[in-house]
Amino acid sequence: MKTHPISMRKVVLGAMATLLASGLSTATLAADYPSKPIQMIVAFGAGGSTDTMARIFAKYAEEELGQRVVVVNRPGAGGELGWVHLANAAPDGYTIGLINSPAVEVYPFTREESVGYSLDEIRPLANVITDPGVLAVAADSPYQSLDDFVAAVKDDPESVIVSHEGIGGDDHLAALNFAAEADIDLSFVSYNGNAEATAALLGGHITAFEGNMSEAVAQIQEGKARGLAVWADERVEAIADVPTGKEQGYDVQSAASRGFAVPADVPQEIYDTLLDVTRSVVENPEFRAEMERLNMPVNPIYGQEYADFIQDSHDRLKALWEQDPWTEQ
Repeated sequence: MKTHPISMRKVVLGAMATLLASGLSTATLAADYPSKPIQMIVAFGAGGSTDTMARIFAKYAEEELGQRVVVVNRPGAGGELGWVHLANAAPDGYTIGLINSPAVEVYPFTREESVGYSLDEIRPLANVITDPGVLAVAADSPYQSLDDFVAAVKDDPESVIVSHEGIGGDDHLAALNFAAEADIDLSFVSYNGNAEATAALLGGHITAFEGNMSEAVAQIQEGKARGLAVWADERVEAIADVPTGKEQGYDVQSAASRGFAVPADVPQEIYDTLLDVTRSVVENPEFRAEMERLNMPVNPIYGQEYADFIQDSHDRLKALWEQDPWTEQ
């Protein structure tokens, strides 16, 4: 029989029930909110694009909330450990978290026997960034195009190692889609964040970096790395010399969506407050200017529309998984 990890939710809800029984209503809790610092969980390591976005967002959110927003990195298992902490946090509005799509949607079915959270334990708040995928190699790499890269893999598959942030994440799925298009088998190594993967690429420990545009753009612009493809409909202005995969005959599209969520049982009044704060930050011209400077494309999706986006992605990817499960690579 399948067993599920023990959730703290029963304990938390029991504690809240005791408070309510003593006359402290959720309306009173919401009216006083926030009265202390808020924790923001980032499910990846410091220095990557998710962490960078979180810290900039937190700075502007503090101005709106009148309280500190403390970023806490909880990397591991491709983001799963951080999302377990988010799902099990007290539903009082004092813990919010970054969620990364599609990874957050796929773990509940790709890791069904062991995953420590489910989508119904978190409530999506708003998407902020949609960041296209990029395949890049070091500047001294002999590969000048995707065709060069494919030829090398076919000649000696084990000599070509590609990074990603976790099985079922956008990086991993982009690389798998490319491999299917090119009819090749890729070898992978997983990192807790793309900051680690970038260091590995520049240090010569891997052949190629599969990540997001915002994480590769600085190295490409500075001549430390060479972009082989951007997985988007059209070229990206910041790295306009990097062709799309489709231009080179490989019809692959991939992007990471980064947004915020809260534990599912957060009172509606507190959820609405956080949604208003998120909207104010995202629409702030200064925040947008910082995102533009970091080449992070702002793509706001709020409230129920964002929840529908996450659920639709889950359903679509689960159907693909059931047809042809991704292997643990």
